[in-house]
Amino acid sequence: MLKIERHSIIDQEIKKQGFVLVPALSELLDCSEETIRRDLKEMEKAGKLVRTHGGAYLIEKYDKGFPIELRKSQLQHTKERLADAAVSLIHENDMVMLDSSTTCLAIAAAILARGLSVTLITNALEVCSLFSEANSDINLVCVGGTFRRRTMSFADPNTVEALRRYYADVAFVSCPKVNVEFGLSDNHISEANVRKQMLRNAKTKVLVADHTKFEGNANILFEGMDDLSVLITDQKLPEDMEAFAAARGIEVVYSQE
Repeated sequence: MLKIERHSIIDQEIKKQGFVLVPALSELLDCSEETIRRDLKEMEKAGKLVRTHGGAYLIEKYDKGFPIELRKSQLQHTKERLADAAVSLIHENDMVMLDSSTTCLAIAAAILARGLSVTLITNALEVCSLFSEANSDINLVCVGGTFRRRTMSFADPNTVEALRRYYADVAFVSCPKVNVEFGLSDNHISEANVRKQMLRNAKTKVLVADHTKFEGNANILFEGMDDLSVLITDQKLPEDMEAFAAARGIEVVYSQE
């Protein structure tokens, strides 16, 4: 197949669903993944898409975040290790809040695997689906609102208002970017407000962030780091972040291999 034909098909596929995955394109176009990566690189230079690890996506107006399907394909083993560390903070009969990140989806899977009996509050449709299809002792509360297909989550002022009715033993959030100077940041104002409310309505406030989250900022700043209880990550923190956490009594937990 000629390159121009591949580009045309890739363009059609990405416009259908807003994203493409390298392995799926390789199978569809019957060519190597390396060829697909070269095609995506050329199409990015032409302004037709944005590349990321494992695929590419189209930027939505006013939202630089990328679709959940792409996020689920990234750092899967790392997220599982982070989830194992996170679950160690949960006790039987706790009330637990989880945001719509794929890291928190991994935490939900770890809760299910451990057979914990907790009340789980979330705005993530995929977390709700995970427990709806399994036999567990989870008391599931899904806070509704406007559905966002890009994140498979509910996020609007109604979601935030629903969260105000609860006070959790522990809340886990995993936002796109973390910075000592600006704190936690997001790509969408509604998602940012949901995460902010979860942290404010929890006794133990936990940020779960892999090493890629400490590079740069997203555009929506929503919470400082001062009130965090625990920071769970997979690699040694940048020096300024480590010093900040120590000065403010934030416990740093490194996930194990």
